[in-house]
Amino acid sequence: MLKQFPQIIAILILWLTPLPTLSAQDASPAAAPPTDISIDTTNPTNPRDAMTTFLAAMNQIDNGYEDAWPNALACFDFPDNLDTTDRKTTAKYLLDILNRMGRIDMDSLPDTPDLKPTPDAQPTRRYQFFPAPDYNWMWTQLAPLGQKPVGAIALKPNNQNHWQFSRQTVLDIPNLYKSTDLLPPKYHDQQSRLGDNFLILVGPTFQQTPTWAWASLLAAIFVGLLLGKIVQASLRAAAKRWNKRGWEVRAIAFDNAASPASFALLSLGMGLGITQIYREPKLATFTNNIIEFLLILAVGWFLFNLVEVIDAALRRLSEKTESKLDDQLVPLVRKALRLFLVIIFTLFVAQNVFGLDITGWLAGLGIAGLAVSLAAQDSIKNLFGSITVLFDKPFTVGDWIVTEGIEGTVEEVGFRSTRIRTFYNSLITLPNANLINASVDNYGRRQYRRWKTHIGVQYDTTPDQLVAFTEGIRELVRSHPYTRKDYFQVWCHEFAASSLNILIYIFHEVPDWSTELRERERMFIDIVRLADKLEVQFAFPTHTVHLYNEEHKPHQTQHESPQSMTERRSMIQGIRAAQKLIKDQPWQSQTPGPVTFTKGPTDLKIDEHGNPIIEKETQD
Repeated sequence: MLKQFPQIIAILILWLTPLPTLSAQDASPAAAPPTDISIDTTNPTNPRDAMTTFLAAMNQIDNGYEDAWPNALACFDFPDNLDTTDRKTTAKYLLDILNRMGRIDMDSLPDTPDLKPTPDAQPTRRYQFFPAPDYNWMWTQLAPLGQKPVGAIALKPNNQNHWQFSRQTVLDIPNLYKSTDLLPPKYHDQQSRLGDNFLILVGPTFQQTPTWAWASLLAAIFVGLLLGKIVQASLRAAAKRWNKRGWEVRAIAFDNAASPASFALLSLGMGLGITQIYREPKLATFTNNIIEFLLILAVGWFLFNLVEVIDAALRRLSEKTESKLDDQLVPLVRKALRLFLVIIFTLFVAQNVFGLDITGWLAGLGIAGLAVSLAAQDSIKNLFGSITVLFDKPFTVGDWIVTEGIEGTVEEVGFRSTRIRTFYNSLITLPNANLINASVDNYGRRQYRRWKTHIGVQYDTTPDQLVAFTEGIRELVRSHPYTRKDYFQVWCHEFAASSLNILIYIFHEVPDWSTELRERERMFIDIVRLADKLEVQFAFPTHTVHLYNEEHKPHQTQHESPQSMTERRSMIQGIRAAQKLIKDQPWQSQTPGPVTFTKGPTDLKIDEHGNPIIEKETQD
């Protein structure tokens, strides 16, 4: 579904984007006179006559009277370098601008050649129709869209005293048309822009496009689609080959380039095919913008997927380093690059495809950024918290930590929060702002894992047995593969209520908790076996009741006095017992690795008496 996201976006934009308002064939304003009016095109002696002449001529053109074009063009003071096509386009643009202004009150236009702004002012030979107070609402509607009207509409008499739209108006019309393009026409308020313009835009296209051009369009789309599918299949096949060879980054690059390449070829085929279709100037601009947008979308889609390639390459590099800082930076780099690409793509399309002025947007971002920063103080704290985690490094991804009553393994460090997977497999999201002042107990940074316990033996254990037993335990610590050898404590420690307690204080150097538990179990079992070898009995809570006897009996010594070698011989006995105990254990020849977990039950074979059957390996 994610790979189809750009196509879905493109389809939605094509569907939702309104067709441009076309003035060439569009309905004239309600102020236009009927088509059968008698127009004096030879002598428009005032601004009202000139405006009436222009609107009536355009109304006749709208009804199919192409012979009215000279009457419409005679209302302009065109520069000599404009050809007929440009002059017609200018007339269409002016009519579209007037349509956006709404109903024109002809009675408000002067009907005399000599104009006076005020009764006391000198007569002037220029009438400014726009900007004027009647149309101040256009500034109000365009300001939130980041636009404002650019240019003016004025009428002046020529050398023959025929009033025309001035030459400066002719020069201003393209900018004025573009700056007011977001305004809908004010007539036909009951209809949508799409409904007003669809038939108007498409009608001439169907009427003037030959059959072979439509066939060319279909052929171009088909070829683009076919080539896109071929390139897509080739790139994905190449990705599979690279993946089998172990080139993960190249495989991801080829696989992620497949869909954007197919989409780009299809868009290119559509663009080439549309060039054969007859289109009105505004429709041509509109369709060209859409094709340009689709091609830019394909490029943006490829760059967005390229971030995954960069992410894979960075992960490969981070795996080769011992530091875990890069493991935390890689996800942040991926998110930052994708956000950056989305912002750049949006601004680029807005300015270069749809012609929007993003300068106002960027200027507004400064003020909006200040307001947002004040309203989003917690988010900023979280951002600084993430920076603190990255550089102070109280923990890294994969560490076992305890903080603020939360215990688990760090799974991801993001811009706003850190995700911790607890040991009951839930996922806790901790805001990074909490980590600035919180204490973090990082179990993942332990080099050694401590094990402290007491072993209770019976009170009838002899001193020689105690010495042999404690020394035997020390020998086990010195021999086991994962125990710390330079520091440990094994001593007779306490006279307890019902036992002689032996302190065992040792450390394991293991990579994870599972391995620690396994090695602790190994030590525990060997201690039990050692006690059995030395005939040492473990104590359990007991109570012995002695009856008082008044008759005094002489004390009988239960233990012989130690000689110079007594303790030494006991220690040697314990060491030999421990060595004999671990002599044939498999970890002596090969150090066991970390704990791994296998799926499914163990396949054991037993005989009819319930004894395991051990199959001997056959030799070839």
